[in-house]
Amino acid sequence: MMTLIILLLALAGLLIVARRESGARHAIGVMVVTGVLSLIFASGWLALVLFAGAALTAAAGLPGFRRSWLTPRVFAMFKKVAPKVSDTEKVALEAGTVGWDGQLFTGRPDWHNLLVNRYTGLTEEEQSFVDNQCTQAIAQCNAWDLAVERADLPKEVWELLKKEKFFGMIIPKEYGGLGFSAKAQTAVLQKLAANEMLMVTVGVPNSLGPGELLVKYGTDEQKDYYLPRLGG
Repeated sequence: MMTLIILLLALAGLLIVARRESGARHAIGVMVVTGVLSLIFASGWLALVLFAGAALTAAAGLPGFRRSWLTPRVFAMFKKVAPKVSDTEKVALEAGTVGWDGQLFTGRPDWHNLLVNRYTGLTEEEQSFVDNQCTQAIAQCNAWDLAVERADLPKEVWELLKKEKFFGMIIPKEYGGLGFSAKAQTAVLQKLAANEMLMVTVGVPNSLGPGELLVKYGTDEQKDYYLPRLGG
């Protein structure tokens, strides 16, 4: 009977801690106190369970203990079985920059910086492209026809995409492309997402294609030769 009472006390205490979000220390305190009571007045197995729960909570819930003892050991274990990062992967991981969203992982983001960098919207040219050319392309696509009957885009859609330079959004205007901003490219793909095949067809050349690499790292000769062909 006493074992049941102590068990109920432990459960009630843990529920109160969880309800109030009091943290790991209070949960450990509840389990240690009820464990001692169980050891004195009730059964040893319940005390063992409560002490084990307190130890696990301390290992996982106390930041100082977790960082100094648990995390290094778990990390070392996974490091032995995890595949090694190749040189190419290292370059990719170390490339680029981190925007404001990276501050979220610090636990102390600068909210003022977020408010200062407000969304500026699209230019008139970019918005017009989304409203007109994108709408025209979507109107010529039928999801069932493309996915089941054709397994391809209609010829007139291919011609429209080429004529309106959908594949050259990332190519600068001086090389015959549209020179759209990243926001505009996102807006275009969001609009074209009404048809999955159409969106993917336009999205791949503007993201995985060679255009951006040539713009940033190509020689003048490479840019003059390839970019007009990609942009047009």
